[in-house]
Amino acid sequence: MILNAITSGFTLYFNNFLTFTKIFFVPILFISLVSSTANYLFSLGEDYFVIAGMILVFQVVFLTPLYTGMAILIGRDLRSGSLNKLIGYVIVAAQLALKIFILQVIIGIMTLIGLILFIIPGLYIQFRFTYSVYYLVLEGNSIFGSLDSLWNESKEVHWSLFNAGVLLTVLTISFVLIVYAFLGLTSQEEMSVSFSFLANCITSYLQMIIVAFPVYSIYQLILKKISN
Repeated sequence: MILNAITSGFTLYFNNFLTFTKIFFVPILFISLVSSTANYLFSLGEDYFVIAGMILVFQVVFLTPLYTGMAILIGRDLRSGSLNKLIGYVIVAAQLALKIFILQVIIGIMTLIGLILFIIPGLYIQFRFTYSVYYLVLEGNSIFGSLDSLWNESKEVHWSLFNAGVLLTVLTISFVLIVYAFLGLTSQEEMSVSFSFLANCITSYLQMIIVAFPVYSIYQLILKKISN
């Protein structure tokens, strides 16, 4: 069941490869430039730590949540065949970015507590509550309402969500390792600025694919199971 959802998600991506890539081309270049700039400034030494830190905070607090919201909205519209312009997704996702960030922080804290207790509980929390952001963006739920809705509506499939999280994590890590091997890179420290930028583009784009397609399809599967 979960495997079918993941497969259908990737199938939808390949069927809409050009459309999705065209929409996210400029945003991916921008967030990769921001990330590469921060990494480069950090490598210059302590004199640039404050500036690099501010850039990193901007990315973590605003850009990453913004892009997550955009990917979810674009994934929804690709399924319905009613795509909007990029600026429309930016405006809507920007209004949700802070809530998405807070939700991700809460999940991160719960995951950290789980990891301290034992590794598996932490991974269980992370892989299960990842889907709460879809309730926030698509259902208009509050932060805690999204967590509560996911908890109640995924009781019958919670271990399937864990298995899906493991599978997607393995696939993502494997792909990133292949990319780094192809680029001839063994560590972030050995990257040139251009290679760092290219690697960030690829990994950021992959994250958006995962959010918009296979994980979204699993979210839909949860609702479909509940409705039945």
